[in-house]
Amino acid sequence: MEQNTHFIGRAIIDESLNILTADTKLSKYLGNNAMYTLARSIHPNDIIRLEDGLKVVSIEQSTIISLRMVDDNGRYQWVIMLLVDIPKNRNHDRQIRIELHDIAEVKSLHIAEDENYIQYFSLMEHLMFSYDIYTDKLKIFMMGNQQQVNFYNGTLTDWEKTMITNGNIDEIYKNVFNMLCSDFRKGTKQFEHEFKMRIFEGTKAMDWCLIKGKSIIDSSAKTHVIATMSKVNPVDNLDNSYSTTEMLDACTGILNKKAIEDYASKIIASKPIYPVTIAVLDIDDFKYINDEYGELFGDEVLNSVATIIKDAVGVTGGVGRIGDDEILIVAQRLGSNADIRSLLRTIRNNIAFMYNNEEDKPQITCSIGSATYPEDATTYEKLCEIAYKVLHLAKEKGKNRYIIYIPELHSEFINGLGKAKSAEYMFYKYRKMSIVNDIINDYKVHGKDSFEASVKKIQFAFSIDSIFVYEKTQNQDWNRFVLLGDNDFSDDNSYLDERSYIADFSEDGIEVINNINFFERRAKKTVEAFKKMGINQAIQVIVGDKNKIVSFNRNKQMSKWSRTDIMYLAILGNIFGTGFFNE
Repeated sequence: MEQNTHFIGRAIIDESLNILTADTKLSKYLGNNAMYTLARSIHPNDIIRLEDGLKVVSIEQSTIISLRMVDDNGRYQWVIMLLVDIPKNRNHDRQIRIELHDIAEVKSLHIAEDENYIQYFSLMEHLMFSYDIYTDKLKIFMMGNQQQVNFYNGTLTDWEKTMITNGNIDEIYKNVFNMLCSDFRKGTKQFEHEFKMRIFEGTKAMDWCLIKGKSIIDSSAKTHVIATMSKVNPVDNLDNSYSTTEMLDACTGILNKKAIEDYASKIIASKPIYPVTIAVLDIDDFKYINDEYGELFGDEVLNSVATIIKDAVGVTGGVGRIGDDEILIVAQRLGSNADIRSLLRTIRNNIAFMYNNEEDKPQITCSIGSATYPEDATTYEKLCEIAYKVLHLAKEKGKNRYIIYIPELHSEFINGLGKAKSAEYMFYKYRKMSIVNDIINDYKVHGKDSFEASVKKIQFAFSIDSIFVYEKTQNQDWNRFVLLGDNDFSDDNSYLDERSYIADFSEDGIEVINNINFFERRAKKTVEAFKKMGINQAIQVIVGDKNKIVSFNRNKQMSKWSRTDIMYLAILGNIFGTGFFNE
């Protein structure tokens, strides 16, 4: 079991839940609680599960249960606990050996008749779905204390028809429900849908439900889809109290400043167990738009922008106008920076293409800054403060971009709006040789796995905004891989084949660009590409047989690249270019 899960630790307990012995891993996980009864670390609502487990475990039969335990950081985590009875001897009363595994990392464990059940245990009190793509067989059930309660066992096709025919899906959200069923059938790698539905036949009430699922491959190499469905806490969504006229902005139809701030404050104050992202969006050069095209057009822009944002956020969050050209976004359950990036990128792109085919109208762009509860801050006020500051940073970097707050990258800016440099920054700035040596040694030991940490060091040391790795395909096209920076650019990398541009590379395969505008006359495609990406300076390194290029980029035009920077980045370019593709 240990090799298939994230192993937390082992211990021996007695029937009173006293911890008799514990290994180092578990002691570290429990912290001070490791010295006392195990009950101190278990969620009060879950102790009965452990007590019931102790009743049924025997020397012949081990038992597995799921429960919530608090770790050394004070956070409750769902874990799997394996219980094994230890034979009595003359010297002690009954003892039980326990083994703990992080439920989020469990890959496969055979319980009852279905090896996938263990994947659902983190949401034991919720409805669970198991779908076989090949037979169209769908199970809807609930697990509790190792007992399964079935609610549906049939085909997905029949269930879909029944839910629609019986009016169990809110009319407005039929399309969302159809998308859910489609994700089941296609075996979508990961999906999440939220809509209003009647959970059980015979009830009148419609509930907000969140269905999260993913496809998995079992031990026989067959693909299954698993999912959980839970009711969404009423505070999570904009209920009817936020739809009255006095709560809405007259111009855009989204929430006004008072309503959206009240909504955001309530969510954060409720201390939700899921992440909540606060983002502030500002329409770039909105005063110029109003002055040049008139206030009526300005109102049109505001309306269109508000609609784009509202559609992107959906029902899992809120959107409100908090200034003339500022909109506050509250997005819930975005589990990673990748999810946040996907949302903000969608918003930014849709705004940028709003008038793309209308020559008489200007291009509209926006800048966005975001911070997330609880990782970045635990109050709405602090989250908003951080979001505003990284929004200003996005403006400084050239507008038409979003910035997700990352403490390692932005803390010095947040603390002094860029005026005070962190000690880490200064260390990197003046220890470049040492840093390069460290990166080389880390690569020798850890290979490609060292790149993530190395990228951060390079960013600080050389004031780099993005790092790209290009590879020429068999079709003679260029693929771009982003190690640092925004991946949201055109797939057209043909500028790399521009003859007047490639000719500038040195015999050592190095191109130094101190000012992209210098290429305006001799390499137009290059200039256009760089400006679209917001890049003003770059050092590019050809790796191998000219089918790979590594590019270190700056968005702001700074002083000329120093000889030292060129030398070091050429070395690092060869390491990244070689290592990226050879492993």
